[in-house]
Amino acid sequence: MAAVPCHPENHLPWELLEQTQWLVRIRWWAAAGVLAAVVWAYAAGLVFAAWKFILVLGFVLAYNTWIYQRSRGRPDDRVSTPENWRKLTLRQIGLDAAVLWGLTCLSGGVASPVMFSLLLPVFCAAALLSPRSAYLFCAAILAGLSLTALAEITVGFPHPSILYPVHELDMLPHPLQLAAHLGIFAAVALLAARFAAAVVHTLRRQVDDLGRLRQAEADFGRKLQTLFSIMEGIGSALKLEQVLNTATAEVALVMQVKGSSVKLLTEDGKFLRYAAAFGLPESFVRDQMVEVARSPLNKRIIDGEAFVTGQVTAKEMFQFGEALSAAQIQSVLFMPLHVEGRVMGILGAYCEKPARFSDRDIEFFRLAAGLVAIAIENARAHEAAKTISNERNWFMMKVTHNLRAPLAGMLSILEVVRDGYLGAINDEQSEYLRRLDRRARTMLSMINGLMALARNRERTRVDPNAATKPEVLARRVRRTFQDKATEKRLAFQVNLPENLPPIRGQLETLEQLLENLVSNAIKYTPAEGSVEVKFAKANGTVRIEVSDTGIGIPAADRPRLFTEFFRSENAKSMDEVGTGLGLAIVKEIVDKLGGRTLIESEEGVGTIFVVHLPVAPVAKEAHT
Repeated sequence: MAAVPCHPENHLPWELLEQTQWLVRIRWWAAAGVLAAVVWAYAAGLVFAAWKFILVLGFVLAYNTWIYQRSRGRPDDRVSTPENWRKLTLRQIGLDAAVLWGLTCLSGGVASPVMFSLLLPVFCAAALLSPRSAYLFCAAILAGLSLTALAEITVGFPHPSILYPVHELDMLPHPLQLAAHLGIFAAVALLAARFAAAVVHTLRRQVDDLGRLRQAEADFGRKLQTLFSIMEGIGSALKLEQVLNTATAEVALVMQVKGSSVKLLTEDGKFLRYAAAFGLPESFVRDQMVEVARSPLNKRIIDGEAFVTGQVTAKEMFQFGEALSAAQIQSVLFMPLHVEGRVMGILGAYCEKPARFSDRDIEFFRLAAGLVAIAIENARAHEAAKTISNERNWFMMKVTHNLRAPLAGMLSILEVVRDGYLGAINDEQSEYLRRLDRRARTMLSMINGLMALARNRERTRVDPNAATKPEVLARRVRRTFQDKATEKRLAFQVNLPENLPPIRGQLETLEQLLENLVSNAIKYTPAEGSVEVKFAKANGTVRIEVSDTGIGIPAADRPRLFTEFFRSENAKSMDEVGTGLGLAIVKEIVDKLGGRTLIESEEGVGTIFVVHLPVAPVAKEAHT
């Protein structure tokens, strides 16, 4: 950023407003002091024209009131421009100088000590206006005093005084003394003007330096915020298009340039295509492809060399294309997009001003390019993973669907054979058929689980209008598992308090979630044990707890508990049949609904699964 010159014209209107209000207050007190001096002199018996002093004080009060009224306006008022405030400051300093010159004449002329008060306008001009103004006031004051002295010598201009016991001082016999008096005053005035101007200049330069530092700090903070935004995009934006649009917009705004762009290399590395742009004409990036072999400039950048120029040459303009010339771009900055030791493209910034980019801009742009490259790679990886996942789900659905029909037919045939419709079978044959039926049903259960898992993953969003009443869900779970629990001699309870809010989600989905938890609890709880399902409201969610007094889960197995096809060793030893998909389905459903799952378990004592599910909006009609 260009340095702000140390100059009084850079003063903001409110700075001059503050100084003007300060001068107004000083004039009130000065006028009161002069009036007190006149009253004291008159009371002391000194003979002088007091009415002249009163007239001067009246003039001071009049213009000070006018200045006070002007200074009561807002500094950002439409008519209160910096130029108007400087004119007002110049006028009031001029009026002060005139008044002080009049008081000097009334109190003894050039022989009066009041003459040294004329240095005050010089100081004010140096502080509030400029050194040139201070010198001009100094020259004007010296000219006025010289004319006053000349009038006293040549035409006998009167100079009454109230500061001495005589009514009038006569300096006509001492012209050399008068000249020395004026000379000393002139030297002091010029030195004072020079010193005041130097001090004020130094202070202004320090203030300007402080302003530049504050501006640089603000720019640095803004750039850090942009880097943070890009980093947030890496973690939150999953689509490549979204990452590119966010990155180009943030980079252009923080760099304060006309636009920015991202060009990505094709897979064969022979072409660069514009993948995203911000602030540039549509024609600049639409269907733009750059052949790397025919563009030495782009080839240098891809080879790892940053490129920056503050005045685009005709040769460079030719390589960039006619669109760059039409956009009147003067400064460009290009940085390679590096990731894992390879270049995937180019990040560019464009500005209409010449010589726009400094060394700091280049270093920041290098950091930004690194983050943009990581974001692009992350988005590409996510899209590739999503594609693989979709293909996997499609394959899973296809295979399981094709397997389920013949497997169901096999089970039907097995049932016909076991029931003796095709002839009598002995006990050994019956046992083998029972084992075969058990294995086949396990396989069918696994196929159904895989299909359920695939269907859950295909649902990218939850229906916001779906809601389920907890009492309906509890009734279905009780009806489904009561007989099975009784058969195994388990105490089975479903506890549901009154006035629970509806749960967000479809009834079938929530029933599937709860069935997996309850079926596991019943399966892995020995006879004479207990299984309990509790519903409750907790912190804006519906809390569902499934507890049992079963075999528990070993601590070493808990990190893998929701992994597909995983079963703990104690579960395998208790029951050989199991798919290891139930808890994976539970996790898929809970994640989709925006809930959370908690587990407490002790091996040999029992397990508690707690699921917190979001409450449905009040306006939604729950499933009944």
